[in-house]
Amino acid sequence: MVTYGTNIHCSLLLLCALRVQEQNAKILYSVNRMPPKLHLLAADTIRRCLIADPGNLIISADFDQIELRVAAAYAGETSLIEAAKRGESLHKVAAVKLFGTEYSPDQYRYTKNVNFGWLYGGGPKTLSEQAGIPFATAYKIIREYETQFPALTAYKRREQEAVLRSALSAQEYRAFKSLRSRMFNFRSDTPEGKTAQAIVKKELQRLCYRRHGYVTTDYGRRLLVDADKSYTAVNYIVQSTARDIMAEALLRVMAHPKLSCTVLLPIHDELLGQAPVSRAEVYARLYEQVMSTHFRGVPITVSGKVYGESWGHGYATR
Repeated sequence: MVTYGTNIHCSLLLLCALRVQEQNAKILYSVNRMPPKLHLLAADTIRRCLIADPGNLIISADFDQIELRVAAAYAGETSLIEAAKRGESLHKVAAVKLFGTEYSPDQYRYTKNVNFGWLYGGGPKTLSEQAGIPFATAYKIIREYETQFPALTAYKRREQEAVLRSALSAQEYRAFKSLRSRMFNFRSDTPEGKTAQAIVKKELQRLCYRRHGYVTTDYGRRLLVDADKSYTAVNYIVQSTARDIMAEALLRVMAHPKLSCTVLLPIHDELLGQAPVSRAEVYARLYEQVMSTHFRGVPITVSGKVYGESWGHGYATR
């Protein structure tokens, strides 16, 4: 970071230098190694360092479930698309489909975990670890999710197959399919079955070693994907598309005569700005109008909020 007057700004050269220094020094105690509570404390401390100028308040313009909306648009998942058009929470719609209208807070949390974990390649083991539930329960939730959202399930499989077809020759692809089908011939709950599956898995990894396929987005980006990690294909597509939607929104904001001078920092699917105290709510609504858009006919909406004197004020009660 460098300072100009009383403000702090990001310096790319300084960040690069610090990164090299960190790698050379092999720092052992990074934020990722901190205990969870200390990690959250560090994040909150960083957020509170971003302070509005005197007489101003921090504004956040955050895309509403952009990744799930983009995935629904690509897949053509009608139930989620219609819910987005009605302005409903897609997480709540999924929770109702999985657990009924009387779902519990824990079940809602499981739904959010599976919405992203499963879509981005995670299976029952991942959901079990993230949600802290038995493997059998996680397996049942995922099977029900695939039943309730068939278009998403089919889309995920199509993109995985696209990676493999572009990474392997026709003969290698047939061999891969044959090997993968053999995985289901063995039981995973017996020592013998686990050993047999491990052998087949090694053969699959050998076949895909250093092979790369690709997927494409509606923005014309060709994204390379490791053949042995084809399950990440949808993650690549959705994240890349969400990034381009954010980039277009940022360009619209920067071209707006009233908003361009208020922008502070884009962070993933959130844009931070500042505005005078008396006009902060008005500017928050203006951010919503300018940034909101559509993707494949699916509304990509934005929620503008007035956080307070710092970025951290928006997280104080979460």
